Amino acid sequence: MEPLALNFSQTFLPDRRLLGQLLRFAAANGRGDKEAIGSETGIPTGKSTGKVEPMIHYARGMGLITAEREQGEWQLGATALGAEVLREDAFFSEPLTLWLLHLLLCRRCDLNEPARGIADPWFALFTEGRYSLGAEFTEAALHRVLVQRHGEKGYLKGLSTLVPRMYLERASFGGAGILKETTAADGGARLRCAAAPLDETLFPAYALVLWLLWDGLFAAERQLAFDDLACATRLLNLLGWGQEPAAQWLDWMATQGWLQLDRQTGAALLMRLQETDAVIAALYSELV
Repeated sequence: MEPLALNFSQTFLPDRRLLGQLLRFAAANGRGDKEAIGSETGIPTGKSTGKVEPMIHYARGMGLITAEREQGEWQLGATALGAEVLREDAFFSEPLTLWLLHLLLCRRCDLNEPARGIADPWFALFTEGRYSLGAEFTEAALHRVLVQRHGEKGYLKGLSTLVPRMYLERASFGGAGILKETTAADGGARLRCAAAPLDETLFPAYALVLWLLWDGLFAAERQLAFDDLACATRLLNLLGWGQEPAAQWLDWMATQGWLQLDRQTGAALLMRLQETDAVIAALYSELV
């Protein structure tokens, strides 16, 4: 997938309610300019600014919709993942949905170097930032990282505030515990990226992230060494995991019959036994 423009969000957070309304519109193969889409969905917009196009880009980056623009009009459609989310969690209320969409927004977009993400400020924080920012960080430190990656741009300071705020506000992704806010000894605010919960009800979401990264970056391969895959995609960085939780999750996927796991050489060798559509269909299967 092509990376999103660096400032695609403008100044707007992804709003779960608005994303749900946009997804319903896309599932009906909705078409129109941003004013027409705003009128149909109730998403606030205007001629020069507004939330319609940022929500379209968020939904694209999260893998929920397809979107093509021609002569000012958008043609939208729901992906297989978008259709499944609409069926199972149309209000984006499940932690599984929020963690999945977060991880997909943060994924690597290609194998070029230096590594870049589909939404690079998110990739920079949650994937590369595990090392460059350390265990706890400030918005000022994130701003410095973004400047190092992209040069001095006026909107980067706003992005260094907007990206963390997405995970603190309840109307956005604040209910999932993806980012924690703490107070340092000096009284200043600090932020900490949480590790993905080691919870089997969420394992299908992590599996789907693996499948979609595999599809996007190694489409010609049916068998891959997990260490090579994890290194290239930055998957364990993104999940915030070491080898032990990763091994537990790999064993779970093998038990489900989704992949064949071979550890005879010491390192895990993965062979896919299921197609991506089957993993999507099982996404909510572990929820009671």
